[in-house]
Amino acid sequence: MLSRVEAFRQSFLSDMGPGKGLFLAAFLSFYGGVSEVWADSGHPVCPPAEVAASDLAAAERNTLTEQVQDRLKSLSADFFLDLSGSVQPDEILDQAFTPGHCMAIFEAPLPDQALWLRFTLTNEQDEARTWFVAFLEFIFDRVVLFEENTGRLVEKAQNGRTLPAEERVNTAVKTGLPVTIGPGVTKTFYLQITGTFAPRITPVIMTPELFQGWSVLTLVMTAVFLGYVGAITLFCVILFRHVEARFYQFYAINMACFFIFSFIYDGWLSRFLDVTLPVTSVMPFAEFIAGLGVLANIQYCRVLLKIGRDKPGEWRLLWLLSGLTLVTTCLSAIDPWELSTPLHLTYFVCPLALLAVALKKVREGLPQATAVSGALLSLTLGLSVAVYFFSFPLEITQAAFAYELILLRPLTWGYYLAVMGETTFMMLAISTMVKATRAQERAALADAERLRRDVTASEAKHEKILKVANTQIEALKASLRDNPERKTMPSAEQRMADQATECVLDHVSEEGFGARELAEALGTSQKTLGRRLKETHGLTTAAFVRSVRLKFARDLILLRQHHTITEIAYAAGFSSGGHFAKVYREEFGETPSETFKLQQEEL
Repeated sequence: MLSRVEAFRQSFLSDMGPGKGLFLAAFLSFYGGVSEVWADSGHPVCPPAEVAASDLAAAERNTLTEQVQDRLKSLSADFFLDLSGSVQPDEILDQAFTPGHCMAIFEAPLPDQALWLRFTLTNEQDEARTWFVAFLEFIFDRVVLFEENTGRLVEKAQNGRTLPAEERVNTAVKTGLPVTIGPGVTKTFYLQITGTFAPRITPVIMTPELFQGWSVLTLVMTAVFLGYVGAITLFCVILFRHVEARFYQFYAINMACFFIFSFIYDGWLSRFLDVTLPVTSVMPFAEFIAGLGVLANIQYCRVLLKIGRDKPGEWRLLWLLSGLTLVTTCLSAIDPWELSTPLHLTYFVCPLALLAVALKKVREGLPQATAVSGALLSLTLGLSVAVYFFSFPLEITQAAFAYELILLRPLTWGYYLAVMGETTFMMLAISTMVKATRAQERAALADAERLRRDVTASEAKHEKILKVANTQIEALKASLRDNPERKTMPSAEQRMADQATECVLDHVSEEGFGARELAEALGTSQKTLGRRLKETHGLTTAAFVRSVRLKFARDLILLRQHHTITEIAYAAGFSSGGHFAKVYREEFGETPSETFKLQQEEL
């Protein structure tokens, strides 16, 4: 006798190979629960009904009462797996069914097989009752309900994705078949189930009110989820284009893959668009879309986490994950029933590997790395729950309300929480990235504006320097070139005037060098010197000496040879700064300070 945990492990290894068993072995001890008896071969068996623990007939176990808490039960049934899928309804009464009254979960048939369930219902009420036989799983190509009547099977209802809408017993989002039992009547029914995707089937019996509420709630949840994913996709494409083109493209692909996969898996194609494609057609495409979403997840994490060629280890890991995802996606698209395990592995391996890189980026101080880590952790945990309970669904206990049924399906809310948690954290990561990008843009604009001001100031300074230089050059030229009036003078007079100027400049710093000293230095009389200077410059000898001194002082100011007016006055041979300022203003129409200030402004 084996516990259910060990039984699941052996059954999974037996049915799907060692790879998938190893894949989920870590989860078995955590999620295992209710008791069930299995044989050592890994195939489920039940003890005879007469020695069952409850010692109740199958019909009694399938009976619902008027109590609120008794609106739902697991369907107690015997089963027969038609491996060839060729057994006809008129042949099924001759087949040997395996007792399954102690079972709540049955092994699902492969696409070319069929699973038959035989169950008995008894109505102990005083009036006719209608109950619904339903399944917690989503995907069924065709489910047909037969009633045994005088040794033959009579078809009562059918449902499934490959049936046109008019042939289905109802168009509810969940697969359910109504059965009506008269008062005090016991009937035996058969279910033929074909075209499933989940490895296990969980049949239940419930009241019409609970089935209706459950189906409506499921419809609302799937619609809200699809709307949420679609809105996030549009939100990403419209608002995040300015972040980085590669990011919003990859993230939009990822969200579109979630949308398409959910649209197919939740039955919107068949229930609302009346597309009747079999599971063998839609699920390979759905698995390909799921793998494409994982690949897009890897690529937009590469952009968000700034993984580049400058980090060879991270770069190689990224492309290793991409190659692994591509290969496993192709395998799963070829055969989702036998070759999907490697792709399911990538649902965990890729986010976990990227999570390790994100945590490293957190330590390195990347702003958005913390939110990316939260997104990857949510995605990993949510998909762990969803994939585990996809393979090992919980046994259904009593439920009075629709939301309780939803809570009993971790596959559904695990998947939704994975996507919603991932998108919530990813929006935080994107917002952080946008803020960082805008801060960088503002800093870049500030740097550009500062550089522009520096260039403008440099250009202005350069123009001022050129202007000052040109002024200085003109001043030097003016001090050196001949007076136009002197060009008509005799050469002797011109030489006398030039010699007088050079002599004054040679003794410019000497305060006592005046008319007498100049005449002596030139070897002439003061009278002769005065007459010639009067003729050439219109100035007396003393005025000529002062004029040469003042022009020399102005050149000193323009050439910035001294820092103060007093120093310039002494350098030009003036003993008093005040007297120098007075005669300077008379000569040039402005004070030495004004000339000095103007020269500084130009620089």
